[in-house]
Amino acid sequence: MKNSKVPLWKPLTVRNFLLLYIGETVSLLGDQFYIVALPWLTIQLTNSGIVLGTVLMSAAIPRAVLMLVGGVVSDRFSPRLVMFVANALRGLLVVLFATIVALKMTQLWHIYFFAASFGIFDGFFIPASKSIIPSLVSKEQLIASNTLSQGTSQLILLIGPALGGLLIATAGIEVAFVIDGVTFAITTITLLLMKGTTVLHGKLNQNSASTKKTMNLIAGMREGFDYAWRNQPLRIFLLVMVILNFLFIGPLQVGMTSLAHNRFPGGAVALGILQSAWGGGGLIGTLTPQFVKNLPNIGVLLLTIAGVQGFGLFLLGFIGNIALASITIAVLGFCSCIFTVVGITWIQKQTQPEMLGRVMSLGMFSAFGVAPISFALAGILVNLNLTIMFTVAGSIMLITSLCLAANSSVRKIS
Repeated sequence: MKNSKVPLWKPLTVRNFLLLYIGETVSLLGDQFYIVALPWLTIQLTNSGIVLGTVLMSAAIPRAVLMLVGGVVSDRFSPRLVMFVANALRGLLVVLFATIVALKMTQLWHIYFFAASFGIFDGFFIPASKSIIPSLVSKEQLIASNTLSQGTSQLILLIGPALGGLLIATAGIEVAFVIDGVTFAITTITLLLMKGTTVLHGKLNQNSASTKKTMNLIAGMREGFDYAWRNQPLRIFLLVMVILNFLFIGPLQVGMTSLAHNRFPGGAVALGILQSAWGGGGLIGTLTPQFVKNLPNIGVLLLTIAGVQGFGLFLLGFIGNIALASITIAVLGFCSCIFTVVGITWIQKQTQPEMLGRVMSLGMFSAFGVAPISFALAGILVNLNLTIMFTVAGSIMLITSLCLAANSSVRKIS
């Protein structure tokens, strides 16, 4: 697969993309404060890991379910409008919750309501945010645009949680929520400042007759499924992603926390080191497609990365040194993020503009949709034995990738 030679900075010369990039970067930084503040508030209020898990699930389930609906709405009304409404509502929600926390009125049902509401809005926002970029830049700039977006995300994920923890320790949980609310206001303003309704490859996109028709949600989702199913490379790609994400997401997330708690000294410090290793590897992986001239076709790249990740999970079952574990997790992060950039770009180029929101929602669902089940099964296995959880997940993923490699229709996705 030949890589784009467009300089990394080039998409920033496109006014609408620059506004999107600034707004979402600021908002993502604010979200890191939320990601630290909500679990910490839950633990302070309940001192229960089980409650914390159910709070996270209350956000994950509506996010996964509504992503498909969000893709339909994004295609019907435009990604920019969906992002604008979702950001405005999330900003109001965060400010309201910060007020409740500041007044010392927080009850457990407030936390559940807040988490679930955030998950609902995320279900609409995520597919819109992934489908808007092709409407702002040319096809030649997609790799650079996605690299900028994903690379900045990884950098913020590397430093943001530490800043959030420091802020909470020095100023209080309510301040973290207020700052997150302010960042939502900033990104909402940047969306307002974007010119035009929808810009496609530098020209105003006139909605096709199919998108002008009244589109109910069920029919819209069915159209998205039908479109992806009829496109054989897209169908195979999405089905393989569902399988591999199911095998990888839960064991990694549950496993990192369990490693820090049960195997390595330092507890929370050890977990921070492992998360930073993932972020550092992910940052390098995100930047790689921009600078590597030739990558394998998407099918070969997918299978290679799946094999490496399966072997990495298997190794984590036996590694007793935090330095080696960090190196392994950094490699996993590198593989995951290099494929995120290439995979998103491939879907964007593969899909007709009027279907992009729905197809991107299917792509995001391949990860977010299977996450709750993957978390639950990983939790059951880790209760039996941490080594068993890693070795079982890693072995199945490695064997699955080898079996898929025997299928020429998967290898030849291009």
